[in-house]
Amino acid sequence: MGLLMFFSMILLSGSFANAEEILPSPQVRGWAQGWFTAYDMDESEMADPAGYGDPEDDIGFKIRRARLSFSGVNKSFMYNISAGTSAPFDSMFQRGSVNLDLVDASLGVHLGKQLWIHTGIQKVPVSREQIMSSSQLVFTERAVSSVWLAPDREVGVLVDYLLKKGNSKIRSRAGVFNGNGSLLGDNNTGKMVAGRIDYVFGPANPYRTFGPEKRLTIGVSGDFFLNNDVATKVIGYGGDFILRANDLSILAEYRMSSLAPYNTDIDDPGVLAETSRMGFLAQVGYTVLNAYELAVRYSGFDDNQEIENTGDVAELMAGVTWHHPSDAIRVGGGYALRLENGPTAVQNDTARLWTQFKF
Repeated sequence: MGLLMFFSMILLSGSFANAEEILPSPQVRGWAQGWFTAYDMDESEMADPAGYGDPEDDIGFKIRRARLSFSGVNKSFMYNISAGTSAPFDSMFQRGSVNLDLVDASLGVHLGKQLWIHTGIQKVPVSREQIMSSSQLVFTERAVSSVWLAPDREVGVLVDYLLKKGNSKIRSRAGVFNGNGSLLGDNNTGKMVAGRIDYVFGPANPYRTFGPEKRLTIGVSGDFFLNNDVATKVIGYGGDFILRANDLSILAEYRMSSLAPYNTDIDDPGVLAETSRMGFLAQVGYTVLNAYELAVRYSGFDDNQEIENTGDVAELMAGVTWHHPSDAIRVGGGYALRLENGPTAVQNDTARLWTQFKF
């Protein structure tokens, strides 16, 4: 599919003047994040299998993420190829190294005005925090609701249209993806469809939280996705909001999803009956002296709204990150207070330090 779509888009575009202008020159970027778990309330290896919102990292060091990307854009094409590694959370079964993998590999073609079509490995347009680059996350980690309720990267085709008028922008994105979480191909005939509409008023980037902005910027978005997987159908939808004004940033998101058995004669479903899930996050940040980003985030996730169990979790995260004037270096630290319901809730708070280097 990828090769056919590549040549199809080239034929559709027809907007380049000569061979030298077909693809733009690449820009090389890279970054890495390091973690130091300074305090883990529960260091028992028997408690190490990670649960909802609980990474269970023991005291020690790790390279949380590392990325190297090649990207370019001109009036006709854009592309992004990146590779890297993401360290899993500690568990009693996790030992050894993690392989270097392809993260993104997409080609975009300009079809006129502000309309683009992208094919390849790319982010599904769902959830503001999930779409945000992990290099822009104040805590270097996403909320539990974003991790469990929003898809990440998939192989597929995405249509992206931007409409500008004065200080306002409306961006519409819709795509079809394999929906199986694999970069190597599809294992079933079902597909994932997803769509998102963004409204932005103001000049600031609505997918970042750091940096003083003298002019008010507000972003409001809604999205949905439907994924017919091998034996489970997932329907998800949600809305999110961001405000940036002077040194203040506010980020909020609410998500719902429904899982139901589907084609159970083919494989075992992920759930035995229709199950409703819910998640949310609310984050407030403030920039001090153009260098320090103070932030607090409260997030929650309910894996089954019909019952109260240990799948009802919440996390309160607070910390501060120092940004180099060029933002090439970040150093920060924070404390995660984790709250689970039910009789098996455990004490599992974490204090973490982090660094980030860009080039």
